[in-house]
Amino acid sequence: MNTSIKKTAVIVQCRLSSSRLPGKALKKLGNEYILSMALNSMKKVPADRYFVATDKDSYETLKPVCENSGFECFAGDLNDVLKRFCDLIKIIDCENIVRATADNPFLFYEAAAESLELFKSINKDSKQCDYLTYSGLPHGSGVEIFSGSSLLKAASETADAYDHEHVGPAFYKHQDKYNCRFIPAPERYNHPLLRTTIDTYSDYLRGLRYLEYLKQKNETAPYTTEAVIEAAESDFVKNPVVFAPCVKKGHGTGHLHRCLQAAKDSSSFVFINPASDLEEKDSVINEYISQGLNPQMIIDSLPDENYKAVVISDSFKLSQNEADLYRQQKSFISIDEGSEFADYADYLLDIIPSKEYTRKPNLFETAFIAKPANVKKIKSSEKKKILICIGGEDPSNLTGRLCQITGELLKASEITVITSKNIKLNNERVIVTGPVKNLREQLYKYDLVITHYGLTAFEAAYCCCQVLLCSTTKLHEKLASDMGFAYIPYGEITEEKVKKAFENSSLFPEKIINSENKNLGKFSGELAKGVRYLCPVCQKEDKPSEIVSRNINRTYRRCRNCGLVYISWSKDSQMNYGKAYFFEDYKKQYGKTYQDDFESIKAQCIKRIDEINKISPVAGKSVLDIGCAYGPFLSAAKDKQMNPYGTDISQDAVEFVKDKLNIPACASAFPDFDSEKALGITQFDMVTMWYVIEHFKDLNSVLTKVSQLVKKEGIFAFSTPSGEGVSATTDKDHFYTISPVDHFSVWEPSKANEILNRYGFEVVSIVSTGHHPERFPEIKESGAEKGSELWNKIYSLSREKNLGDTVEIYCRKIK
Repeated sequence: MNTSIKKTAVIVQCRLSSSRLPGKALKKLGNEYILSMALNSMKKVPADRYFVATDKDSYETLKPVCENSGFECFAGDLNDVLKRFCDLIKIIDCENIVRATADNPFLFYEAAAESLELFKSINKDSKQCDYLTYSGLPHGSGVEIFSGSSLLKAASETADAYDHEHVGPAFYKHQDKYNCRFIPAPERYNHPLLRTTIDTYSDYLRGLRYLEYLKQKNETAPYTTEAVIEAAESDFVKNPVVFAPCVKKGHGTGHLHRCLQAAKDSSSFVFINPASDLEEKDSVINEYISQGLNPQMIIDSLPDENYKAVVISDSFKLSQNEADLYRQQKSFISIDEGSEFADYADYLLDIIPSKEYTRKPNLFETAFIAKPANVKKIKSSEKKKILICIGGEDPSNLTGRLCQITGELLKASEITVITSKNIKLNNERVIVTGPVKNLREQLYKYDLVITHYGLTAFEAAYCCCQVLLCSTTKLHEKLASDMGFAYIPYGEITEEKVKKAFENSSLFPEKIINSENKNLGKFSGELAKGVRYLCPVCQKEDKPSEIVSRNINRTYRRCRNCGLVYISWSKDSQMNYGKAYFFEDYKKQYGKTYQDDFESIKAQCIKRIDEINKISPVAGKSVLDIGCAYGPFLSAAKDKQMNPYGTDISQDAVEFVKDKLNIPACASAFPDFDSEKALGITQFDMVTMWYVIEHFKDLNSVLTKVSQLVKKEGIFAFSTPSGEGVSATTDKDHFYTISPVDHFSVWEPSKANEILNRYGFEVVSIVSTGHHPERFPEIKESGAEKGSELWNKIYSLSREKNLGDTVEIYCRKIK
């Protein structure tokens, strides 16, 4: 080999026998093979020759793909990759080798080109580097630059199996012989937590989301570093959505239609259970593909733990297996769920009203029913054109009987029947057809639509058609009545029943749902940002705990292990406890800033210290106030001859405490601080938290740390909103709806001792605070004013029954 020329070759390693994702190089992302995308990226790296190094079995299949991207194809050893590279290097006149792998369609080709130039620069005058790579690149974007002659030498000196299964280890496992440089990637490329390779099925799904995002941004391949990073860090890629419709025979196609439409609108995945027996499944899916749904977004298995998704099920009634399967994903949303497993869902969205559901959803919003674009301009009571659509499968076999009776009663009408069943009628006015594409936009052509309770009924009502529901169950009869539809009662269909129904004044339902248009696909992107939380104390979940309350943004559960009520799912933005929190946010809630309220808060703190003094004398005792804010409790403690210390996450608040109050304090996120290093003390006589404990997502770590900080027989005291106050007991859902977004736990005084015992504390005193007579039903109903006899009576009752909306809990360290 003539190494003086020092030509450069790009060699992309590829084989089709991957065990984790077989044939991945020739799987398509959009219209391109993964291999083609990788090659087109590496073609941007300046070189004299471009090769794909594969094995003999893959050669014939890969060769045309390689040549189409301007790469030569070389066949070598399948398992001895080091030998494969060496055999190629021996026959090409290139010294500088750039190695990449074929499963990286989103390669940082700019980083590859820069590292090559750096390698050349280092070796410009004499060979000072055998191997070079940028460290800190995303998993999948790394490339290696090395000397071809050095590799041949390194290969001849190692018989190690691992070295021969790879290429780079022949250098960096033997750095006593070879000069290897691991250069920290420039900031532009330094994103080690990102993953751009496609090595598994979940990687492939992630790659599809990358591609969809980049397409929406009008980016073209090969993609720039900045474009790939933007995609990787987007909510769209980080929070994949998978719609999981019911595709079971006997449940119609409405669930499938709704999910496919939402997936098309949001570029989301649709999980089609391989065990599906729905005959019309393929034709319905193809209908949406023809409208622009990417067929690659139709999947038959869910992502694994490496790329967990947000599953949105539209299952009619979940099975135990489905509930368990979907619960394993990042979060689980369910639409119109009517099974006993509804509590498995992090979020319940009800779109079509149902009397059957006794559980409360997070959101009930009929505006998500897709509205037809085509509607009648004028309502007409004529019944010349009639559509009968009782679901393609019609499990109750109602279609034939309805056709016969309708034809006899409305002799001048033309009847269209949509069914997948073979029915024969001796009536030339009846047109029998199979499933109709985009039926929603065809409904306006009919005067009367006879259907069952479901999407078509509401869509037809929006079209200003007359709508008659055929009750397939007693429940559906109740639902039709509740929503104001005309209906044929459940049971045998008779001419008398149908005739009476045709005369019903509710054929144009007046009690119709929200006419506003809301996009389910777009809303799914908002739900995908939601976060599931474990119990702050137990930090585990064997199975979903009891639902306490649901609202539009959050779900609350009661831990089945410790009994604590906590936020189990939330789509609220997290709070930033900086200066703005104590000034702007506090003022919004209380009408004045935290410092404006300082003296008032301090007065409350003095009462708390007096309560502590009843348990254990405070004079001369050390106290650590966690979440001290601007120090009202510390100031009160100092006045009471205590030795106060503070810690808070806000640097501004800590500076105020140190500079203005002259009290030791440190800025730190509890429990991640070293009290000895920060404050010069390892244990305290007392530790306090005033309206702080509810802000922690991980209370186990917090309470463990508190237990370590409190001396034996010392005091731990805290205040928090009460889950057993008047607001929580008389208007539970409102209480949880208005609960601050950063209150991750809701303490119930009656359960506090059991929880705190785990950490060596015994509750010795509970003080009910925050008494508000105006929140009692009696005051709300009567309008009684403050100072009145009823007001004073309710105030006394609140104190007697400990119904304050806040509580102070005082504990002693017993072990």
